[in-house]
Amino acid sequence: MLEVKEQLALAAVHAPMAARRMKKRSATWFVAYLVACIVVLGIVATLIANHKNDLLDAAMAYLLPDEWHFASKLLVDNFFASQEQAVITNAAIVASLLVVQITLFPLKEHVSLTLEEDNALTTDPIEEHPLWFQAWEEIKLFGAMLAAQGTIFWIGYSQNPSRRLLATILSFAVLFASVGIDFLSPILQRHKLRYSAILKTLFAHPFLLFGFGALFSLPAIIAGTVAANHPTWSFSTQLAIVFGAQIIGIALAAIGGTIAGAPLVADAKTRPRSHMIVRILAWAALLGLVAWNTQRFVVVGRSLHHKTQVLKCNYTVDWKSFHGDLPGKAELLAAARKGEVTISGGFTVTITNPTSTDVDIEDNRLELRNKDQLVAKTSLPQVHVPAGGSATAAVSFPLTISVGQVFRIRELITTQGWSLTLYLRVSEGFEFPVYILTTD
Repeated sequence: MLEVKEQLALAAVHAPMAARRMKKRSATWFVAYLVACIVVLGIVATLIANHKNDLLDAAMAYLLPDEWHFASKLLVDNFFASQEQAVITNAAIVASLLVVQITLFPLKEHVSLTLEEDNALTTDPIEEHPLWFQAWEEIKLFGAMLAAQGTIFWIGYSQNPSRRLLATILSFAVLFASVGIDFLSPILQRHKLRYSAILKTLFAHPFLLFGFGALFSLPAIIAGTVAANHPTWSFSTQLAIVFGAQIIGIALAAIGGTIAGAPLVADAKTRPRSHMIVRILAWAALLGLVAWNTQRFVVVGRSLHHKTQVLKCNYTVDWKSFHGDLPGKAELLAAARKGEVTISGGFTVTITNPTSTDVDIEDNRLELRNKDQLVAKTSLPQVHVPAGGSATAAVSFPLTISVGQVFRIRELITTQGWSLTLYLRVSEGFEFPVYILTTD
């Protein structure tokens, strides 16, 4: 096992300087791989820029019935709007990495192989698994990455800053691990090592795995941040900048991973295969995460199909209508001992239905928060909103505040930092939030 300083040297010094060790044969394959990356991601970028709506429609047509499409698009819009920008950027980088991995893995293999042979990086003979087994290994890794990305997105689908921070941290961890695994593994796989042994070896060298992944992800991360901070740039320009930086990182990682992964071959060969119980638990965890994510997406899509009219409505909160029924002197005196008092508050919400279908608000839960602290919990009353019309719903709730703030209740409720979220019941134990209002 390599020392920490050796891991850091491989990740931060030897891998980035790998181009200096290329010879004519490996350099030729490297140029071919670089050009192929430009072509593949250029095609993808052009298709996305010119047909992003058509591509989404095509995906929805392939995956879901026609009548579900609005629900699916609405889910995508709400889902991505609730994520931190870093989560979305990192997921996009991983997705583009998977596209290159699926389409160009033979070229990447030739780049890595010729660099290994030109520099005699290992003394063991090259012995690969059968093609069908390599494909099975990649399918398992692909499933694990999808499960990880899906889980991160559900964690980040929240207005809770702690959850969103956790999703951001996990998205970087998955991104760095994805890049590290993808480019450090080829030289290990050529010596007939399974992903189980490879992953154990890589995670036993975390400074190499995550340091390498962070370094070669950096161009795309920086480009994504720059593009996000320039909203006036066209979508095509933003996409070109991000994918251009991604190509640089991918191409350099292909040769850097060979140099940095070579010292791990001997260690990986000493790793015994995990006990049957461990393998069963690992499979159960992977299949459980895949099933959990699939269930959530399918259930949300199915439920939204039946709730699309509710979600299409526009909600307007009239804060001027807020009222609080002040308690009597006796109640105030009693509450003074506790330092707080509970009053009955309320306001009105105007619901506008722009669709051609009447809407009936179903059972729901409504939360009022101030700076992420729950202030009151209630529900919208059952209300009928005619097609193309509006209806006003009176919302009432108990509100607990300090005694000294009782007479400032209207001022308090109209200050900044308030949010109003409507939770629609999707399935048992799972509610889908609709963010009606936030005041920053």
